[in-house]
Amino acid sequence: MKAARLVSEIVILGARSRQITASDLARRLEVTERTIYGDLGELSRMGVPVIAEAGPGGGISLLGDWVSPVAVLTRDELDSLLIGSPAAADLGFAYALATARAKVLTESSSAFSQLILVDGPDWFMAKENPEQLDTIVTALRTQRGLQVAYRGRNGLRSRTLLPLGLVVKAGRWYLAAQPPGGRPRTYRVSRIGSAELRFLRCTPPPNFDLTAYWTGAQAEFDASIRRTRVRLRLPVAQIDDLLRTIPGRLTEAAVNAGRMDRDTIEIDLPMEPDEEAVSQLVTVPGVEVLSPKQLRRDLHVRARAATELNE
Repeated sequence: MKAARLVSEIVILGARSRQITASDLARRLEVTERTIYGDLGELSRMGVPVIAEAGPGGGISLLGDWVSPVAVLTRDELDSLLIGSPAAADLGFAYALATARAKVLTESSSAFSQLILVDGPDWFMAKENPEQLDTIVTALRTQRGLQVAYRGRNGLRSRTLLPLGLVVKAGRWYLAAQPPGGRPRTYRVSRIGSAELRFLRCTPPPNFDLTAYWTGAQAEFDASIRRTRVRLRLPVAQIDDLLRTIPGRLTEAAVNAGRMDRDTIEIDLPMEPDEEAVSQLVTVPGVEVLSPKQLRRDLHVRARAATELNE
């Protein structure tokens, strides 16, 4: 798991008197060099003074005489540090995170990390306070099952779940879990009305990786709601506006595959149904809908109404 790997990297770097190459570190931990470089960024954000020098004779080391405080961290402090803020606070580790950071900073000659604040939720999104988060955390840490009442499209229903991991995105918590005999699914934690621990111990599916699962789940969800194929032409200068208005891998892929000339680009973009598509496209300067014709007419009507209202 990633948390265990980060701890291993701290221990390996702290125990060495000289640099180690990314390839050597990757080989020892049985991961790719790309994973190692991603981990170095995580360690830096945690306050660990990692130095990476490129070129012949270069490598990875810790700054100066910094000594790893991992050995004196409690389990909660270590977990909170690896989870990070603001997720750790939601999980009840705010105090543990504060004390862990203090221990790390006492061993670091740099206070740069104190000048950085990570604020998870979006500007206009209300922060959720899911009631069952504590029970879910207990289930994950003790490898227990859960009996939950989940509010879905068909109302509140009882479900038995094997929890596999938690994801927080823009202040909203999601539970990756597997129903008996089923495949892993994603559940919005705020929609869990009640949760009780079940079973003495559960074994997760072999080789389950939370990051890989979440990446795939996002792609599947994006594809499930964006079923309308829209052909657009817009100024190249407005590509960033399109990406901000309709974010996601599908939009990025459409832009990368688009036909571009000097000033404009034509793309085939999967979008949500008509009304939502109109609401999104009307905010993109210079966009032109080439097809379908109904969406083009609806966008014209919306834009004209707005123009007449503000004349």
